[in-house]
Amino acid sequence: MWDASQLPELALADFVGTRMFPSIIGWLLIVFAGIQVLLVLRGDRGEPEGIEGGVADQKLHLKKFLLVAGGLLFFALFVSILGFIVSATVLFSMVVFALNPKKSKLWLVVPIALAVSLVIYFGFTEGLQISLPWGFDFDFSNEVVVEEEW
Repeated sequence: MWDASQLPELALADFVGTRMFPSIIGWLLIVFAGIQVLLVLRGDRGEPEGIEGGVADQKLHLKKFLLVAGGLLFFALFVSILGFIVSATVLFSMVVFALNPKKSKLWLVVPIALAVSLVIYFGFTEGLQISLPWGFDFDFSNEVVVEEEW
């Protein structure tokens, strides 16, 4: 809510401005969190659902956890260098392999992850006008070069 209140208002916008949607989302999150707290305080803690057609698995899935954590770390470290599309494709592929390693086929998972990354990228950049890193930006034209005379 604080960040939404600090966004600059445009003089051209009457009612719908830059603060409107972040404020609506923030207030909805506060209302839903308040409802959840009230339900818990009243004793409604919910019941875990039973498992259909299976048995509860109690073992630790460290490999799956490390795949997802590695994908997130790769995305965080390389999104500005490789760009959103490549980094998100790697992240989505690693998450799919972590969720179902036996049935995941590389030749099927990577193109689908690439397609999802492209849809998200162009949805944000073209549809919402939010810039995401394209990557591979090796433009060194703004680099300051100091020439020294010997």
